[in-house]
Amino acid sequence: MVVKIDQDLCGHIDNCPMNGLCVKICEQGALIEEDNDVKIISEKCDDCNLCIQNCPNQAISKA
Repeated sequence: MVVKIDQDLCGHIDNCPMNGLCVKICEQGALIEEDNDVKIISEKCDDCNLCIQNCPNQAISKA
């Protein structure tokens, strides 16, 4: 399944209580910071679910 980010819930890196933890913990480099937003490079995602489990805003899910 493809990981998706609800940008309304995400609140951007600047407003993240964990300062973009999802980007920092993604071992595959599938989540990147671009213009203060979190972007997904889906072909790099290995479905580990770390980003989903650790998002403080519950903004990341599977489509």
